[in-house]
Amino acid sequence: MASTFEKMIQDFSKKDTTKLLEDCMKMDAKKMKKIPLRYRLIALGFVSHMSLEQLENKLKENDCEQLYARNFTETSLIYAFYNGLSYSQWVQLEALSRKKLIEEKKDLWFNDSIVTYGDLLKYIEANSEIRQKEIKTQKVTKRLKEQIKNQESQEAFLAFMESNQQDFRIVREKTRYYFCKYLSYYIEEKIENYLLARKNRFGLEQAAAELNILKCTAKLRQKFHDDDEIREMLKTCGISFGNIYDAFNYYYFEYISSDWMEIQMEYYGSNLEDLSKSERSKLARAIRAYKNGWESLSDEEVIKKKLQEMEETERELDVEYALTKNGENNKAYRKNRMGEKSVRSYIRGMVDIDRTTLICYLLFFGQDSLRHREWVITEERLNEILGECGYAVLRKENEFDWFIIQYLESDDKMGFLMDSVTRVAMEEKNFYLYHMYQGAVNENSKLTELLR
Repeated sequence: MASTFEKMIQDFSKKDTTKLLEDCMKMDAKKMKKIPLRYRLIALGFVSHMSLEQLENKLKENDCEQLYARNFTETSLIYAFYNGLSYSQWVQLEALSRKKLIEEKKDLWFNDSIVTYGDLLKYIEANSEIRQKEIKTQKVTKRLKEQIKNQESQEAFLAFMESNQQDFRIVREKTRYYFCKYLSYYIEEKIENYLLARKNRFGLEQAAAELNILKCTAKLRQKFHDDDEIREMLKTCGISFGNIYDAFNYYYFEYISSDWMEIQMEYYGSNLEDLSKSERSKLARAIRAYKNGWESLSDEEVIKKKLQEMEETERELDVEYALTKNGENNKAYRKNRMGEKSVRSYIRGMVDIDRTTLICYLLFFGQDSLRHREWVITEERLNEILGECGYAVLRKENEFDWFIIQYLESDDKMGFLMDSVTRVAMEEKNFYLYHMYQGAVNENSKLTELLR
């Protein structure tokens, strides 16, 4: 039975589906292909009678999140695997434990329509204990997990669930904490760059444009006595989720939203004479897959027509990204709505942040800092964060992880990124970054739905 599940891992496609574990346990191969890897592994755990330790090792080996003790449903899974319950026994226990849940805990943070920079700092401060150098969320999660294991009966477990309702959360607090923490570093860096440019009267326009991650344009036109007064004012400004995502996407040369065919077209550009006949045929075939009605066109006609489309799109973008008379960047009006929504959801704790997304945002937020070297993301620091979030540390044998390790070690990170993306695109494959924000979903909702 285990070999069947292992084979199906290769067919993994992460989607927000329903009845996940139920479908897994029915052993319906057709349905299982659509089920996220994490839930197939949990189902494998029930079928193979894994211990809690064995299941969590299996999850980590496959870059999946470990069971989260602060999630109401996953708490029952921790108890079930620790005590060797069968799948049917767990279903009964989960149903009983849910009856103990009076109401789903409302998030304590960011409930207003606008999230300010000051709100972000308050969240970070409240969720950190500097003196002990340990994250509060980590301490709560560890405590709950150990207490779950100590419950000697199902009755005791149910009583424990009822009495600890205040500690349960919709999403993983540690991933949200680190996302917010490094976002605050990124914002502070932009603020200090602006203040330095203002003082030196050099590069002020560029520094102000980069500060559009805060909704502060109008307020910056006011008169201020000193830098501290500006810093305090900026704490009252709302965070621009769309502009953060735009900056993130721009940092990665928009590879977040570019598929392999578009990257190929950019690589070849107008140098069609440099392409062999087979390369032209291959490229044209890829374009036809995207375009209905182009089947009758020759390879050369298809490629030229696609190039014309791309040039026209580029001209439109040049207008949209141009600076207005006021020095404001028009790209604010061209936000990727899915990207904007994803950033908002991460901060508000509405969705979980998957491993790939967390890594890529940390690399973006934790860029080189002249003032705070301790902020910069290194391999060692990244592994520390991944471990605390319940994710596997970087492993050379993992293709994506090996890319990240090489990226961190590279003296020319952007050049390495471009070369890596181009290489994968030439293999007609999408890079790891492509639409990764769509992979972040509400894990609690998934687990709730699968029981229906």
